[in-house]
Amino acid sequence: MLYRTTSQTNTNQAIRFVSNFNSNITKYQRQISSGVRLERASEDPVAFRQVTTLSTQLQHLQSDALAVNDTEAKLNMSVLNMQQSHDILVQAKSLAQQGVQANTPSARNAIAIEVESLLENMKDIASSQLGGSYLYSGVRADHPPYDFGEPQVEGGPLVADYQGASESSYAYIGTRVAIETFYAGDEVFESGDRGEMLVYGETGAKNGAGTDSMVGRANLLVSHTLTTFDGTSGVSPGASSAGGDTVLGPAGDNQITVVDLSGAGTSGTVQLNGGEPIPWSSTDVDLQVVDASGRHVYLDMSTVIPGFSGTDGLTGDGTISVDGGLTSLAIDFSASQTIVDSTSGGQAHIDTQQITRPGTDYLEFPGTANAFQVLHELAQDLRNNRDLSNADYAAALDRRIGDLSEMADHILITMGRQSASLQSLEELEYRIGDLELEVETQLSNVQSTDIPETVLRLQNEQSLLEFTYSVTAQITSTSLLNFLR
Repeated sequence: MLYRTTSQTNTNQAIRFVSNFNSNITKYQRQISSGVRLERASEDPVAFRQVTTLSTQLQHLQSDALAVNDTEAKLNMSVLNMQQSHDILVQAKSLAQQGVQANTPSARNAIAIEVESLLENMKDIASSQLGGSYLYSGVRADHPPYDFGEPQVEGGPLVADYQGASESSYAYIGTRVAIETFYAGDEVFESGDRGEMLVYGETGAKNGAGTDSMVGRANLLVSHTLTTFDGTSGVSPGASSAGGDTVLGPAGDNQITVVDLSGAGTSGTVQLNGGEPIPWSSTDVDLQVVDASGRHVYLDMSTVIPGFSGTDGLTGDGTISVDGGLTSLAIDFSASQTIVDSTSGGQAHIDTQQITRPGTDYLEFPGTANAFQVLHELAQDLRNNRDLSNADYAAALDRRIGDLSEMADHILITMGRQSASLQSLEELEYRIGDLELEVETQLSNVQSTDIPETVLRLQNEQSLLEFTYSVTAQITSTSLLNFLR
């Protein structure tokens, strides 16, 4: 079968060639202007898959780079805070040393005011935020880390209750790298190295056996409640005995010696624990008798047994309290009594065997106060709110200096950990940057337009288009001679 080539056939082919050439010219012009060679997967399936893989990898690297920058910002701010916290503690230590040398209340008070200013600065640091998140609340970064308030009872610690989480928050970079960012405040501002409870005072209370849970410091209030006698002499407590006696001790530890010089129970002498003999008469119903140590009892001598001359055992009962008297515990004069602070729930163990008189003792729990409480305690000690002697005052400030040194060292450890994390981030940032450059180079090689080659192809297509126009014009141009043929 023979096919005849007509003018319509030539025209259709010319149109098809022109359309293809124009399409290619448009494509090459678009590639040159956009710089992108691959536009559809159908153009080069293998290369397009490479582009997709490399683009995904590049997006992950860019996301990691943003995470690194964000983490660096948090850690840089935290390191600056730790440096400032350390400077505050060092400055407070210097002020404490000045306080040891200060010998007037006004000078000590001036130093205490400076310490209180440092305390406020430390509170501000602990409450630092970045982008609306608290730096020292751990994983609870949307909550303030500490709740601050005045001591709940006289002589108690500053209220600085940690409200954040005990777990630190981490930033995850890629699939394997985790960097600690939002630190737990109770780890940063508390050393946590609890020492043995210290007791200062004149009541005779000692540190008992057991694990204490109270923190900072407290006043141990020792009170007299009741004086009783064995009854051999007929003497009874005087009218002022309950609130005025200052003799505490179990049965057998104290005694009075009564001598009836009248033989009728109307007059004689009375001694307390071998102290100075005090004359008495049966009309004395509230007689104060003092022993050699200065302790005293009030006696009712109206019922002395006639002719009695001898000793009568005395028992002085009392209570102890660590919450300002809100709750109290009866003294049983044992090796260890557990007393609870009703305001905080903390407990302490007191050896009450040697308690001999009422009064206020001072308890300290080394290593339990956080940075804020240490600064508060320093200010209180500088003002000598506990009326300590000069020697005890100096000793108290020396303990505060030790607490400040320990806390400053603890802050440095935290700052060192953060600095090490920053160094790791810096190395990771360089590595991510190198990988980004490598992936971008590979992506460019696969996806980007090869300008010189594309320009040549464009020119070739334009030449072919012009040639097609020329040939088509010649073919479709019919002369009179060709028409007659």
